[in-house]
Amino acid sequence: MTSTQRISALLSLAIMWSVFTIANGFSIPNTAITTAKAPGNNTPLLLRNHHQHYKQSTAFTSRSTSSSCSIILRLSASDNINSNTDDDDEFTKTNNKKKGDSIRSTTGIRPSLHPTEINCIAEALMLRSTQNPSIEIDVSNTSEPLQVAITAGGIAMNAIDKRNNDKDDTSEKFTMEESQVISGRVVGVVMRMRELEELLVRRVGGVGWVKKYGEEESFGVLKAECSSNDDGNDKEELEKKLREVIKVNPLFRMNRAECLLCLFLDTVERPKLELLGEGVTGGSEVDFIDADRLEVLRTAIDGED
Repeated sequence: MTSTQRISALLSLAIMWSVFTIANGFSIPNTAITTAKAPGNNTPLLLRNHHQHYKQSTAFTSRSTSSSCSIILRLSASDNINSNTDDDDEFTKTNNKKKGDSIRSTTGIRPSLHPTEINCIAEALMLRSTQNPSIEIDVSNTSEPLQVAITAGGIAMNAIDKRNNDKDDTSEKFTMEESQVISGRVVGVVMRMRELEELLVRRVGGVGWVKKYGEEESFGVLKAECSSNDDGNDKEELEKKLREVIKVNPLFRMNRAECLLCLFLDTVERPKLELLGEGVTGGSEVDFIDADRLEVLRTAIDGED
């Protein structure tokens, strides 16, 4: 698959997340991502009107469930995933300079998608902290959630391309299915960033030992976030402090990104996939957070649904 086709497919996925956001009154739906063939081109009117140049590579259809909707992405017949087959000389050259985890390659175990997803979410946090008016990355501060989805999709695509371009061993490169999952998760987290952050603060602030031992920052949370009131001035000052810490403290930023992804997988993706009886490449298990922090993140606080 060419780079242009890959970018078009992933960007279209990002756009679809936002289309469903708009269709549901700016409320991000619990969405399962699947890859399946859809009959005909049922691209939403919004995409046909504003994104004509993406139609030739990707078509979409949607279907409803009793509680939410599921996005179904397919590549059109014009996309030839196997079009990049190398000739014999290139194959020999690639094998001679093979890199990566050769043991994992022989076992067929695929590299985890989570490190790339976490890095992308951390980058989104950084971009939000810069408050650059030309970058739409915060749904709460824009009337154009579609642009936020496109920005988030772009972050994911850049990371995927960088990974694939850096790997000589094809077994270390992300497949199209894996790329779709990464892109969907990054867009999903960014589109509901504020909601997930509120949940993160509630759960961290509701566990006694975190406050007792001052471990808030290991979750990417400021101590002041767990004790702030609803005063407007206080909230504004807290937001300013949070932006500064995210910009200057990469460990804090990474911890916050990890926890946001964990909450997304636990409260959005996996429950919906289980409800639909479906799955995604690589699974939805949280295997990137230590047991103590994971217990905190999975501790429901009174009042939560």
